[in-house]
Amino acid sequence: MKKWLDVLKEGATRAADKAQRTVEVTKLAAQISGKRKQIRDVHRQIGVAAHTAFRQGDLKAAEPEIARLTMQIDALERAIGNLELELQRLNREKTCSCGKRVPYSARFCPDCGKRFETAPETMVVAVEIEATIRCVNCDGELDEGDKFCLRCGSDQREEHHAETPGPERD
Repeated sequence: MKKWLDVLKEGATRAADKAQRTVEVTKLAAQISGKRKQIRDVHRQIGVAAHTAFRQGDLKAAEPEIARLTMQIDALERAIGNLELELQRLNREKTCSCGKRVPYSARFCPDCGKRFETAPETMVVAVEIEATIRCVNCDGELDEGDKFCLRCGSDQREEHHAETPGPERD
């Protein structure tokens, strides 16, 4: 009974972790969307400043305002870039120079064929992140750190593989 409760608790913990990651991804996406809206608003302000100066017959008068607004856009674009990098980290992705997003473990871009220059230690971490862990009994997919399979309940710890056979397959 205790083993079953442990498995249930592990599953609940894993579900909570995935829910938290989803919340973080959604929050980042909302922040990116908000900053893009701010950029559209600043573009509108640039247009108003240019239009007003043009109607007054002196486009030079709008230059300081347009320069200030352009710096705002630059700052917003940098912030969006940082948020997108964080989003990629959460999604375990990287971006090729062609713009295609690929998993950390990718060595080549599937769109343009570019080889990714990745340090060997980074590749090891990426492969570990992308690796699918399987149950020793039923081959069900497991999350890292799972002690018991959610599908068949068999013990996944190495010291128990030879000693105790897991439950029968479904």
